[in-house]
Amino acid sequence: MSYVPSSFDNLSQDEDQVSFSEKFIRQCKQQPLVPLGAILTTAAVTLAAKNVKSGNKTGAQKWFRWRVALQTFTLVALIGGSFIYGKKQQPQIDGDELLRQKAKMREQLWIEELERRDQEIANRKKRAELARQKVKEMEKESSQLQKELQELESKIKK
Repeated sequence: MSYVPSSFDNLSQDEDQVSFSEKFIRQCKQQPLVPLGAILTTAAVTLAAKNVKSGNKTGAQKWFRWRVALQTFTLVALIGGSFIYGKKQQPQIDGDELLRQKAKMREQLWIEELERRDQEIANRKKRAELARQKVKEMEKESSQLQKELQELESKIKK
């Protein structure tokens, strides 16, 4: 079967086409404190490692304590954000569900388009059949007229 192009072929992205970075950005916008806490925790670990390497035990101890505090902050932000945003966004549809609904809508539109095309084909077939019948009727009339003409010509010759 040949491919029939559709007007719905180039609609918005499918669920599979959403990139990691787009999902990451969407999640960061929903809970901005979590990535901030992760970045600050990483900075504290890096500074603690730098102090350990240089031999500064008190500085390393200070940054390790900051790491624990920042990890706690990140965890609280994650749990609190999911509690707060979860309650706020319950009436709203999340991105994955929205993509599923769009896919369902595209499928329904495609089915409607196929049904419309089937109806057009059926209408064309009807018109073609009517045209064939009309041609047959005209051929019949033409043959009758030719017979009448031949009869008249034969009468004239006699």
